[in-house]
Amino acid sequence: MIYANALALAAPTRFARNAPGGGRIWRTDYFGPPPSPKSSNSVDPNAMNAEVFTPPAPGEIRPPQAFLVEQEPNAIVHPHFHFVDQFQVVVDGGGRIGRHDVGPIMAHFAGACTGYGPITPGDGGLKYFTLRASADSTGAHFLPAARERMVKGPKRYVLADPILPSSAAALAARRDAVSETVLAEEDGLGIFMLRIPPNGRITAPDPATGAGQSMIVAAGSILHEGKTLDRLAALFVSADEKALDITAGAAGGEVLVLQYPRSTH
Repeated sequence: MIYANALALAAPTRFARNAPGGGRIWRTDYFGPPPSPKSSNSVDPNAMNAEVFTPPAPGEIRPPQAFLVEQEPNAIVHPHFHFVDQFQVVVDGGGRIGRHDVGPIMAHFAGACTGYGPITPGDGGLKYFTLRASADSTGAHFLPAARERMVKGPKRYVLADPILPSSAAALAARRDAVSETVLAEEDGLGIFMLRIPPNGRITAPDPATGAGQSMIVAAGSILHEGKTLDRLAALFVSADEKALDITAGAAGGEVLVLQYPRSTH
């Protein structure tokens, strides 16, 4: 199955919560079930999350999730974990994740029940996508309070090297489509940047080599099912789909592909 949505169409879902230390944390939902109820305490590190995660039943396939988070200056997301694998992709602003400086475009992968953070925005705030191949609607489980909820097993955290999008002029002048490998691991975990000239085409990596792919339009635009997807559009391609054929718009397009590992355990 393929999911796709543009920022303009997702914009009506945007809402904010007040962070305990000041500032607001905004969320825009693109597709999939909400990652936490709007009424939840999912941003308060001093409160135990009331939502309980139920693992999928054997053979159950849950929908993917894509949502955009905007942290205002001083609105810190404290160390926490989730119950499913996920990518986060910084697309604007800057700050730190744990001890690491981050800015656009940087992606990190956190395996299920792997703690990470804090996520600290810089003076200009921080904007990033959270992307999942299988939904978790229970919100953040903060550490150390929720440590006993963590499922025991291997933990995995990967912060990839920065991936610079092309300028509008460079993208318009491009003549050949290329796929750049940012990360490729044996179990299918991977990150790729597809750079496509104006009206050009490229085939994305085969999603069957991993557990499906999330995609972000990083620059320019692409065409999908007769619609234009501009910068900050999001897509998901399940592992049982064929590799996605992508056509760029008139000014070219760049797509960041984030492929989930076949298993983290």
